[in-house]
Amino acid sequence: MPKTKIYYICTNCEYESLKWAGKCPACGQWNSFEEKLSETKIVRLPKQENIRPPVLLPEITELDESAIQTGITELDRVLGGGIYHAAVTLVAGDPGIGKSTLLLQVAGMLIQRRHKVLYVTGEESLAQIKVRAQRLRLAQTPIPFLVETNLENIIYQIEQVKPKVVIIDSIQSIFSENINGAPGNVGQVRECAFTLIRLAKENNIALFFIGHITKEGSIAGPKVLEHMVDVVIYFEGDTFHHYRILRSLKNRCGRTNEIGVFIMEMDGLKEIDNPSDLFLSGDTRMPVGTSVVSIFEGSRPILVEIQALVSRSNYGIPQRTVSGIEQARLALILAILEKHCGIHFGLNDVFIKVAGGLKLSDPGIDLGIAMSIYSSYSNKPLPEKSVYIGEIGLNGDIRSVSQMDRRREEAAKLGYKNIFLPGKKFSENPSDSQKDIRLNFIAHITDVISARKELRK
Repeated sequence: MPKTKIYYICTNCEYESLKWAGKCPACGQWNSFEEKLSETKIVRLPKQENIRPPVLLPEITELDESAIQTGITELDRVLGGGIYHAAVTLVAGDPGIGKSTLLLQVAGMLIQRRHKVLYVTGEESLAQIKVRAQRLRLAQTPIPFLVETNLENIIYQIEQVKPKVVIIDSIQSIFSENINGAPGNVGQVRECAFTLIRLAKENNIALFFIGHITKEGSIAGPKVLEHMVDVVIYFEGDTFHHYRILRSLKNRCGRTNEIGVFIMEMDGLKEIDNPSDLFLSGDTRMPVGTSVVSIFEGSRPILVEIQALVSRSNYGIPQRTVSGIEQARLALILAILEKHCGIHFGLNDVFIKVAGGLKLSDPGIDLGIAMSIYSSYSNKPLPEKSVYIGEIGLNGDIRSVSQMDRRREEAAKLGYKNIFLPGKKFSENPSDSQKDIRLNFIAHITDVISARKELRK
């Protein structure tokens, strides 16, 4: 008879321990251990008829790799061209950000395009789904819904319906009676996800998981969940901004860090074709402390405003506050300006904000941040219709970044006439649309100040 033993498992990283501990020694999380019961199982060798032999590469049958178009261009861009057969996608984000809304819109578009879909919800009743569908103008679309949380029942319905796309809302609400623990714990999420993924791979089904996130911002459940799926996309944004950004953190079918931009409206998410218009104020006069940078997200450039405020400190220790960039980046740029430009911020508070609430990690925004800080410090605006592109080295030199030509083309398309670039010329023959643009090649951070004075004459 199998023996039962007690052990403890961390709900954050799945570290196992024979004794309970207040702090997990692996991930450092406090009060994360849960008690588990395990039975010593008798290991049996697999039956010979169940063992699959290796297959030679030329003998592998090719499948139809054409992606299913969802009808939502921004989502297709993030997914790598559309929904691929047997691909498993995890959609995560803050509560109320629009995950269920987006996938309900996707289900409606796929049904209209005559694709077989099954929407499984474990968090809403049919009446709640009906209200959401009416708001999205999908009340008359014949989308098949299954309100179920039991894994075995879900598998049975998938085998009966035989859909091409299955949406699980959410994976944390699904449980199996064959697994110990309540729905949402590490073991349930891992095993339920693994079973559904195996079913999707064997039957060539495109599978979507909606996942919750923790207070720290990470996806709830075991970390292995992100490793098992093919695509991880994350919703960025909050209730204070009307736009939503869908970003691919992992993608076996396309680019990582590709983004899709949406606006949340009463009747659902609306895609934005030109995100630059969303993150620019439209004022080309450049208020004091404002610069425009060109970032590259995924496969396209976007123009974004950087705002800086430098004011005299009223406290003993000057404040350094950022929104949209890393705190360490601001400290680095301030040190470079002090060292090479002789600007001292010891008695000043410095605040940096990315307009629109966008979070930036592109190194090409360094020059724009430095110039917005200088503009606010000197209380003088930067040249009109100017864009700043470049990374700043520790010795103050301006370095080139990737996709310079496409960044410059985006600035030209939106009517900007002055572009500040790294010192080495990378293109001697600008396109016709860029012939009326003034290219200002900057080799060192100190050269920007002299070029700025020249342009404002």
